[in-house]
Amino acid sequence: MPLRVLIAGTSPLLAGRLAARCLSATDSGTEVVLLSAAGSRPGAVAPDRRELAGFVARCRAGGPTPGDPGGGRLTVVCAEPDAVAAEVKALDADRVWCVVPGWDRSPARGARADAALAGALLDALPGLGARGYVHVGPDTAPDEGRAHRSYRALERLAVEACLDAGVSWRVLRTAPVVDAGAPALGECPPGAHRLLWALDSVRAEVEDRVPGWFERHPLRVAGTAGLGLTLLTAERAADELWRAGAPGDLPDGFATVPRPAPVPLADVLARAGAVHGIDVRPVPDRGDFGAADRLLDLRLADVRRQAVRLRSPAPEADLPAPDTPRSDLVGPDAARSGAAGAEPPAALPAPAGAPPPPPPLSAADQWEVFGAVGARRAPAGAVRDGAVRDGAGLRRRVVEAAGRPLVLFEGGAGEGPPLMVLNALGQGPGFLTRLCAHLAPHHRVVTWQVRGTEREDPAWGTRRQLDDMEAVCGAVGAERFHVLGWCTGAKIATAFQQYRPDAVASLVFLNATFRQDGRWDGMDTKYESDLAAVCRALDRRPEKAARMLGLLAPGAAGGRGSPGARDAGVLGVLSRELADEVRRPFRDAEVLVRYARQLVDLWRLDSAAQAPRVTVPALFVCSEFDGISSPARAREAARCFPHARYAELAVAGHYAPHDRPALVAELVTEFVRAPHEVADLVRYAEITWHADTEGTAR
Repeated sequence: MPLRVLIAGTSPLLAGRLAARCLSATDSGTEVVLLSAAGSRPGAVAPDRRELAGFVARCRAGGPTPGDPGGGRLTVVCAEPDAVAAEVKALDADRVWCVVPGWDRSPARGARADAALAGALLDALPGLGARGYVHVGPDTAPDEGRAHRSYRALERLAVEACLDAGVSWRVLRTAPVVDAGAPALGECPPGAHRLLWALDSVRAEVEDRVPGWFERHPLRVAGTAGLGLTLLTAERAADELWRAGAPGDLPDGFATVPRPAPVPLADVLARAGAVHGIDVRPVPDRGDFGAADRLLDLRLADVRRQAVRLRSPAPEADLPAPDTPRSDLVGPDAARSGAAGAEPPAALPAPAGAPPPPPPLSAADQWEVFGAVGARRAPAGAVRDGAVRDGAGLRRRVVEAAGRPLVLFEGGAGEGPPLMVLNALGQGPGFLTRLCAHLAPHHRVVTWQVRGTEREDPAWGTRRQLDDMEAVCGAVGAERFHVLGWCTGAKIATAFQQYRPDAVASLVFLNATFRQDGRWDGMDTKYESDLAAVCRALDRRPEKAARMLGLLAPGAAGGRGSPGARDAGVLGVLSRELADEVRRPFRDAEVLVRYARQLVDLWRLDSAAQAPRVTVPALFVCSEFDGISSPARAREAARCFPHARYAELAVAGHYAPHDRPALVAELVTEFVRAPHEVADLVRYAEITWHADTEGTAR
């Protein structure tokens, strides 16, 4: 009978590399089942079977076989972590590899997915008929706290299950890796890849506003002195893991992939910056940071946590050479004592004569890898990070509502209630195009052209907007929706939840304005104060509209947030793609009058009185540099909602759903999935969480 090897992993990158190594190292009688349990999310869509099979083929020694990437020996299965148990029931395997390296951007989300995969494999172990089990986890340090404890607990669970089943076992640990294929697989491992992502994402946000800005301005970084990154290639990690875990005649035990000598962080930043066309300059402190420097600094926080001290690196245990006695592996008796609750035995120091740690990745190899990763980046104005595959765009259709045509945009995929995306008054769909594109692979999405400002529209107050939302519900044919409101859409979404409480599963407010007559006075941004004065004047004297058109030009959309906020600098400049959208309510006098009267009507709506009766979860996402909708007022409004979360994005403006669509879409997606856990599931240095489950601001 052929030997069957099951390689299941939450990292398609490392599991795929191991599958390629197995196919290259074994004879034609070995069959490999690669089970990818990577979870898709906005900004990181997991690869499908075809993509993963192609990656394995490219990694195989000797190159792929045209039309047959596995030489007839590879089967690829893709499933979400929670669905692995059902997939494994139909399988059998002689050896099982569980690859859970802990590389998810969210430690809580990653630990949950890794535990689900490991638990499903261990539960199925007796039925699989396996003779050997290999657990691959992260090489964590005790000071990493909860993450370290959770992954060591998984190791103990694996050892105990194997001992109970009479299956030989090995527990292997590896540091994060770097690989040119990671972006195409939707992966961003800690360390070098997070650094490359930070530079690329800042470059994209800046150049979306001011092309060529980096030709005249450097980016400054602080906190790099004395730190280095261990640049372990995924190919080398897979080779070392295979060598430590594949041979059937090795005893049970633990081993750690040796880390290469670290490369100074400042050198890595300089090379990576050059690849992205950015002059990165280390500085001693953050005193003179501009907005772009601050954003990069926040996004490098995770990289600094993964860095090591150059002068006093922690001792590393090395994997032995093939002919070296395995004195660093512990036996089953020691494992039993570790499984009872003590820390599992770590790898002992390498015996005399063992090979030294591998040398650091050479400068030439760094240039090659960083350049390959950079070459896969999307243009600044495109939907980024592989978040949207072909066919994810929204379809346009026209339905009849209140005797007039209503233009809908809908599409996407996903289980559960659809996302109803409510645009701001007077605005076209362009503001939310990128966000909807990132949401569509994970949710059914429906949005529409908000009515009331076109010349052919009659007067269209708040009640008419609620009627349009009712019509959208009927057109889509769903009974419940998650309702997302941007800017003025937040107040209308709240009113709709009161009007149709049975139809609303949750509320999401993006850069919300809760401006209300006689409420939260003194919290206006300058733009809100100017807009209120103009709108009230036009409501009384519409004939003045032509003279007031220039008072609210796009420049007034501002780069400053609440009083005392630091200057947003280049990140306060309006994206070029939004210039025409911003002008939409101000393009002629008649449209401006209609827009002004819509706002005056909305300001009469008492959302503060409605909010305490909102029983569904609510998520507020606001921005530090929002110069249009007051973040201070939004925080006060959040206090009124019984089940509110409030997240503020640092160094972001009013158009954050357009400027940072993947991040906002991830917030929305995780909130819809687990509203009470979203603050733990989405942890980025640029997000500050302000409200707890009772809606009380801290």
